[in-house]
Order: sequence, then C-alpha cells, then structure tokens
Amino acid sequence: MQGSRHCIKVHALPQEFAMMNFPFRPRAALLGFLLTIGACATSGIASGANTDAEIKFGGLERHYVIHQPDGIGDRAVPLVVALHGGVGTGKIMEEQTGLDAVADRHGFIVVYPDGIGRAWNAGSCCAKPMKEKVDDVGFIRALIADVQRRHKIDTSRIYGTGFSNGAMLLHRIACEAPDTFAAIAPVSGGPMVSNCNERTPIPTLLIQGIADPRIPWNGGIFDGSYRPSIKDIVSRFGKRNECSTQEQQTYDADGVQCRTLGGCRSGDEVTWCGLAGAGHQWPGGKTYMKFLLGANNERFDASQKIWTFFSKYRKKD
Repeated sequence: MQGSRHCIKVHALPQEFAMMNFPFRPRAALLGFLLTIGACATSGIASGANTDAEIKFGGLERHYVIHQPDGIGDRAVPLVVALHGGVGTGKIMEEQTGLDAVADRHGFIVVYPDGIGRAWNAGSCCAKPMKEKVDDVGFIRALIADVQRRHKIDTSRIYGTGFSNGAMLLHRIACEAPDTFAAIAPVSGGPMVSNCNERTPIPTLLIQGIADPRIPWNGGIFDGSYRPSIKDIVSRFGKRNECSTQEQQTYDADGVQCRTLGGCRSGDEVTWCGLAGAGHQWPGGKTYMKFLLGANNERFDASQKIWTFFSKYRKKD
C-alpha cells in the first residue's frame, strides 16, 4: 500500500510560543533551530486523499484539511473533528496523532482545522483568539456544515477530539453547544469556562499523562490560569451523565490505567485514562520537544482508543 508523506516547516517563532513559561531560558539560537527544522514523516498505512478547504466565518478566512479514506463510495460515513494544540496547526495535528491511518482502517472522514494565530478561544485561554474573542465554537459548527456540503456524513456520528488548547476548546463546545458532537475525547486539556450547559449528557473519554507539566493531573496554576484536576473533570461529567461515584478499572496495560464510572442513567460513559510517566504528548503519536513537554508513551495508541470509544455512540434524537 502506497504511503503518504507530510512535511511541516515553521519559519518563525510564534508569539504564543514565546509566551510559554519555560523552566529555563533557552538560547535564541536553540529556539530558532527547534522551530525552523522541517518535521517530515512517512506513513506506510495511511492511503486516503487529503484536501485543503477554506470557509469564511466571522469575517475571517478559515482553513482546514479533510482526510477522506479510499473506498468509502457514496455511503454516509462518520466524521471526526481533530483540534490541534497551542502553537499547532491542523497539519501538525494530523502528523502528531496518526488519525489518518485509523480513519483509513475504519472508514471515517477526519478534519483538521487551523486556529487563528495557532490557538483557540477556549474561554480563559488562549492567546490571540481569547483576547480578540474569536468565535471558535461557531467556527467549528460552521466547519461541520461545510464538510457536510462536500461529503456525505452520517449526522448521528459526528465526534470531536483535541489536544491541549484544542481539548480546552472541545470542553467549551460541549458546554455551549452540546448538540455538536455525539461523543468527545479531550487529550491533555480540561475545561476553561465556568458557565456550562450541563443538562445534556455526552459520552466522554479523557486521556492524560500523569506527569504532564502543563496540565497537572491533580490540578494547579499554569501560565496564569487554573487547570482543573482530572478528578474534578470526571466528577463534573459524572454528574452531567447521571453516573454513580463507583469506579471500575477497565484497562491496565502498557503503563496505562483507565477507569470508568458506573451506573450512568443516561447511558453515556465517562472514562479516563492516566499514563504513568507521560507528559504533554499525544500517546502513541509523534513526540515533540521531550525536554520541555515530557516523555511520550509509544505503546498506547490514543487515536485507536478514541475511535473504539467513539464507535459505540450515536447522537440521540
């Protein structure tokens, strides 16, 4: 099977990267080197077609990448929206997660939108979109509508995942527009909004490194804002989905433990996975700046785990 090749080049130091809180002050030459190297990877599995697309929303030109697997024909297929982290892009999210290969194996379309200034307005975070009050919730809804005009999508099987700042936006969408997704899977990012419509249950899978330096497992302040603990996030979704407080261990392998709340009256599962020793990375995906963001866990395939979770759910009428 012919592999696909993707190359990503960053030619300038983004403002958001410069604002990060480093544990030390690296030399400018080192930063320049890190941000101007070309990060290229070849996949021997992904084989579908990628298309660049643009829409105008909120007075802004917005860009995204669509990955369509080969052989889906004219049937309606599921859609996964994948939101990049801060200082990222849709193409970097594609490279980081390996979701194209999962989409090809299981027959769903995946889209990778770009945030404004390489960030998303998740409420009290982050950077330019937050300061300028960019309507990223509305943009994601408009993007989904645009994909539906281009492709035949099963509207009961539209899902959302995201990393870091993208995970934060995913939480905001689940709060403010809970009918957008049939299920969500935030990776290494919690809610950054206080006012939330929690009357609508939503199946939720949370994945996070226990040693994440930017999203503390037990909660805390980072970069001037409070990041809630995984315990608080689970409790919040447990109440939303009318679950009991009883937990069941559902996975224990490869340095990963997953637990699931029981007795959810809505039938919408709440599961969370903690990765021992893992930092601010996409588990099983491409590792970025280990010296700053921490180690990855290459034995646990978060992208496949997320799709397995999504595939159990359809949007309720």
